[in-house]
Amino acid sequence: MTDAFNSEPTNNVVDFKPRSELTAEAQLAAFIEWAKQTLPKGIPNRVHSSIRWEDGSWHPHGVHSCSFTAHGSSKAAPKAMQAPFTEFAKAMVVYRRVYLQKKSMNNVLSALRVLEVALFEITGTLDVTRVSAAVCNKACEHMDRHWTKGDTAYQHSWALDAIITLMRSKELLKSDFRWTTPLTLRPSGTLKQQKADREEKLPSPDAIKALGQVFNNELNRPLDIVVTSACALLLSTPSRVGELPDVELNCLFPKEDAQGNQRLFLRWYAEKINQVILKPVVKPELEPVVERAIALLKPITDEARAYAAWLEDHPDEFPPHEGLPPKGPDEPLTYAEACSALKLTVREERSSRAVFNNKFLKSLHKRKALSPTARALLAEIRGGSNPQRRIFVEGRPGVHGVEFTGQSVITLRKLNVLLREKYLPKDFPYTTQYTEGKARVKYRDALFTVRTGAMAADSGHVAVEHGFGVEIAANSGRMNVQLGGTNDLRQSSLFERHGYPGVKVNTHAFRHELNTRMHQAGLSQLLIDAFSGRTTMGSVYNHETIEERTQRVAVYHPKTKHSTAAQRLDKVKTNQPLSLVDVRELREGEQDRIIHQTHLGVCVHNFASEPCPKMGACLDCGLLGCVKGDDVKLGNLKEERDDLKRRLDQALDAQSRGVFGALESAKKLGEKLYKCEAFIQTLENPELDNGAIVWNADSGWTLTKNAVAMSGLLEVKVIEKYQAQEALPSLDDVLALLDEIEG
Repeated sequence: MTDAFNSEPTNNVVDFKPRSELTAEAQLAAFIEWAKQTLPKGIPNRVHSSIRWEDGSWHPHGVHSCSFTAHGSSKAAPKAMQAPFTEFAKAMVVYRRVYLQKKSMNNVLSALRVLEVALFEITGTLDVTRVSAAVCNKACEHMDRHWTKGDTAYQHSWALDAIITLMRSKELLKSDFRWTTPLTLRPSGTLKQQKADREEKLPSPDAIKALGQVFNNELNRPLDIVVTSACALLLSTPSRVGELPDVELNCLFPKEDAQGNQRLFLRWYAEKINQVILKPVVKPELEPVVERAIALLKPITDEARAYAAWLEDHPDEFPPHEGLPPKGPDEPLTYAEACSALKLTVREERSSRAVFNNKFLKSLHKRKALSPTARALLAEIRGGSNPQRRIFVEGRPGVHGVEFTGQSVITLRKLNVLLREKYLPKDFPYTTQYTEGKARVKYRDALFTVRTGAMAADSGHVAVEHGFGVEIAANSGRMNVQLGGTNDLRQSSLFERHGYPGVKVNTHAFRHELNTRMHQAGLSQLLIDAFSGRTTMGSVYNHETIEERTQRVAVYHPKTKHSTAAQRLDKVKTNQPLSLVDVRELREGEQDRIIHQTHLGVCVHNFASEPCPKMGACLDCGLLGCVKGDDVKLGNLKEERDDLKRRLDQALDAQSRGVFGALESAKKLGEKLYKCEAFIQTLENPELDNGAIVWNADSGWTLTKNAVAMSGLLEVKVIEKYQAQEALPSLDDVLALLDEIEG
């Protein structure tokens, strides 16, 4: 779920320590005061120097998606959090962002907004020290009504759980209580809905085909080069669009594989594991595509990288250009010279003073994310450029002029500070925000570096910026518009410009596509996670069809004796005894013996040495083999499948009603149903010879291992280690299988 608030931080900011002698109200006041003192300590790595406690949004100041708005607020009808709750909410954000260095504020802020509503409804006040279990339950009711799709409400409720845990540990509550969210994971929807969801996560063949055709055309527009080249990289190795800013120009690394063949690797920063790794291009055929993408990008980004290097190396100099006045850094500038330095066009009907004030100073003043130095300079210059007194002439109506009495001096050094504040990214010279332990890439080295506004005219924007700054061309916002379209009629998507109306694709779909193809190629989940830069098992990214996965569940056993297939089938059909040598090769020192036949197939377990370790759970046992052509056992398998389906339906119904243990039961039944259907489909395959044996995959569990695990002598993950590598089906896969069975 969400990160725990009381996890171990990795910075040297001192934690808030509650004092036992204080009341809850005094403790809360001390916590808020601690947050106010701690906020500036996050500069420059956790927050920007422009941040101020009183601001209603901290998003422009380095705390992404952090706006202190009320629950239900929108752009059309904005509504702010109310004091004193806002102070508490800001303190919680400081604790998470500055002290714990967490990036995401979404779940926490959503939980805080709903908590504010519930607190007022239950207590009639916004005193957070009066939060109780009833308030938390009311908040969960609001979440459940507001976020009706997916598991968003469930995730936000766990963020609320983390908030309450912190409040208890910091003694911010008048009455201590224990509470756990009553919300559960939502049902996955109907089988048809789940099938549609899976299809949406993969890119359409039309989109892939269109991207390839555009990429291989003669590309002249920089925007088309950027978008198609970014897609080529994302389709060459499973990655995230948010990782593109960290791709360097020199990212290609040729290496030899175990067979001595030259393969191409990409030096890539994996966001989730916070480290740089070498990712192989998934297929040799894609290596020329990657090389072409970088070759196309280099000429349209070289100048911007050189400019970024100049900006970094000359922080106190005004950026040079053809219209820059030949003045020293501290020589006074006229308003006309200032406009020329800033590339502001002065028309005859307007004075240079007015253009400078309206086009530069006023737009800069509207920005809330200004550093203290820039704010002071702006106030100084604006004080000297604003009219102080209107001029009237006796006997003549109207105002005949204004008198400017300000004495401020404009210089290139001052303009340089304001210009960099306006046009350069807050994290410059780095392409991304600071993260503990991350080796960040600079704009001077990044593959997608362009001048500010270089893509604006090509995208359909009317206003083109003056190119004083730098940006990443393949940012997520631009990629989403170019691949998914927009309601803005001034902008057209890549597909629309090249004659593919209606075609759309999500950048993350490329990642799902590559992970699915790697599953189909038989790679282990561990290897797929390594390629993808993932920290956990990523079965949600596997979108193979039911037919593709069932073919991989049931396989030939390598020791099966194929030479005796006809005799073996004859013995099975006539109920003659089967020997071990009839079904597989004997191991060294192993004696032949009569083997047991179950209602599903043959069993090679030695019952003379021990009873059945699975207690008759044949579908969990790797010693079970099903013989092709045994129609009786095939009929039994189908009856078993029908029974498993009935029991799974009951378990899913119980799960939807929140019955304890139903989720685990559904998971186990689903695995058995998946295996059973795999057996049936494989045994009915006409390409499989009669008498061939299809062997089961073992679950890893036995009675002995179960007892040892319950006593704490063996960890569950050790028992299920090899089972996990087989990428057993998720519950979504099983539900999709049911959909296939039912037609």
